[in-house]
Amino acid sequence: MNIVASTDKLFVMPTGVMIYSVCVNNPDTDIVFHVLVNTDVTSENKRDLEKVVSQFNGKTIVFYDPNQKMQSIDFPPIISKAITKTTYYRLFMAELLPPVIDKVLYLDVDIIVRHSLLPLWNIDVSNYAVAAIPDIFSAQSEVYSRLHIPRSLCYVNSGVLLINLKYWRSHSLSERFQSWMVEHIDVIRYGDQDILNAVLKEKILLIPQKFNLMHGYLWKQTYYDYKKYENDVLDARRDPTIVHFTGAKPWDAYCEGEPHPLNSTFYKYQQQTKWKDERIDIRPYKKRISNFCGDILRKLGLMAPRKLYHNYIEIAPID
Repeated sequence: MNIVASTDKLFVMPTGVMIYSVCVNNPDTDIVFHVLVNTDVTSENKRDLEKVVSQFNGKTIVFYDPNQKMQSIDFPPIISKAITKTTYYRLFMAELLPPVIDKVLYLDVDIIVRHSLLPLWNIDVSNYAVAAIPDIFSAQSEVYSRLHIPRSLCYVNSGVLLINLKYWRSHSLSERFQSWMVEHIDVIRYGDQDILNAVLKEKILLIPQKFNLMHGYLWKQTYYDYKKYENDVLDARRDPTIVHFTGAKPWDAYCEGEPHPLNSTFYKYQQQTKWKDERIDIRPYKKRISNFCGDILRKLGLMAPRKLYHNYIEIAPID
């Protein structure tokens, strides 16, 4: 099984925890992890990830530096902490990975794998470019009009992708992705995800939500077609193969909103790694000061308590 991930220095720890969860729950499967790294990922970071993999039989890891091959590409501007240059690397996997690899499973690094990935890996994508899960905003008409996607199709999430690399190469998709990105740079809002959906369209195979349980599938209010996907969503909530922390991250050092109800799933695996209890704070300095002062004033009763919007359904924690 060939698994691809993309990371930078800030996400090395989540990458290591994700890889650990894959290895623990796929003990009898030979896996090669192909990790696309940004230039800020150090040799020490790579050694830490290698140590995670070396604990398990039949598991190896290979690192790739995409920057040399993509120096001439004009990427869209960074619009959020979640969509950076590294998110676009997956669009060029057909060029970056060895040509002998015909199929890969791409996983975002804000993911925990709870079960065997073989049921996902063995899905037949020979007639498709990719298999993916409907995005949590897949019922929003704005997405389809903005990207000129027929409403009869489905807008999917790019965090878990079973990719037919043979198809990508034979149809020159790397070039098509790049051309679309340049020509439509003003309409891109969700990074590579918009590009994948706009270019691939009817060559996307929809698969069950248990392979990519995003936080929006746990919201009280739905932005996807609940009636259409109800059984798959309920099944995913009961026992997901993959939990995808698409909202607030369980490793955030400071959380202003409602925490993800399944955060304990991440902590279970993190506690078994060298990054035990590690948190990441990416707030700008002014934001940290503002939060600190606000918290003090609230404790003293000089400021109204922060309003928390309880968006999540009641759901029991899972291991």
